[in-house]
Amino acid sequence: MFVRKVMLPLVLGVVLLASGCAAKSSSSGQVATPPSGVAASAGSTAASPAADANGCPTSNTTSFAKTKFLAHTGLAFGAFHRYVYKPYQAGSFSSGTTLQKGLVYGKAGAAVLFVKREVRLAIVDVQANPLLCKSLAAPLSSLSDKIGGVVTKLKGGDASGIQDAQTAVTAIEGAAASGGAPITEDPNAKIG
Repeated sequence: MFVRKVMLPLVLGVVLLASGCAAKSSSSGQVATPPSGVAASAGSTAASPAADANGCPTSNTTSFAKTKFLAHTGLAFGAFHRYVYKPYQAGSFSSGTTLQKGLVYGKAGAAVLFVKREVRLAIVDVQANPLLCKSLAAPLSSLSDKIGGVVTKLKGGDASGIQDAQTAVTAIEGAAASGGAPITEDPNAKIG
């Protein structure tokens, strides 16, 4: 009975979270747009806005795009640092008992799924704002690709994926701050 009450919601939550992380990207590093007739995010307009040469809109296409971008990246970057980067710096992925390392890997894996989802949502919001789109669309897409390989590389003993992702996070935070949208990380971001 305990297994049904506790494990079933947990397993369903992980499956739903994982299915929401299937962001599509092209080889050019830009996120694919949703099929016609499907809204990119809540509050998007029905008409296609004018776009510049880079594919960025000439005016806002979603209400509060900058605010939503800041919320999504604050959660994503806070979770990345709490569950992946800080344990990496502390050596938690290579030391401790098998159970301890398993817990660290489990938390890191769940955090990576969460971060990937939040970054995907942030990309949608960036693509709805002309100023953010020009400076942050490509770096966010690159980060999304890097985050996906972090846990896989780490299991193979290669920790370079974490440092690459950290470098990308730092670059995005700097570009956002210089663009007038400083990201405030949520240090207490929880993945579950």
